[in-house]
Amino acid sequence: MSFPHHGDEAHPMSQELRKLFQSQQSELVKRFESERAGTAKREFPEGRLGAGDDGSLTFKIGADVSRGVVAIEYSKPTAWVAMNPQQAVELAQALIKHARSIAKEPLRLVVN
Repeated sequence: MSFPHHGDEAHPMSQELRKLFQSQQSELVKRFESERAGTAKREFPEGRLGAGDDGSLTFKIGADVSRGVVAIEYSKPTAWVAMNPQQAVELAQALIKHARSIAKEPLRLVVN
């Protein structure tokens, strides 16, 4: 699977998308900001998968109606992510929720 849109430090997120993310306030947002600043303690809540495992990662999901996109913002540079089956379902549900919030036509969901 690939994402049609992504960014890097040389091409930051648009101000509109950033505002969507900044409007969320919670402990997760505090964790997100401390990971971004490099001050968060590395945690391995479900153990370490191997030498390349950098620990837990906080991310934000938002939708931009005007651009018709759902975006995920990670707190730090990320090469890969892994999750247990329940976490994968929760991520899928969050993405579907945001997709529905901006969809201009009915969406079809197929679960195998």
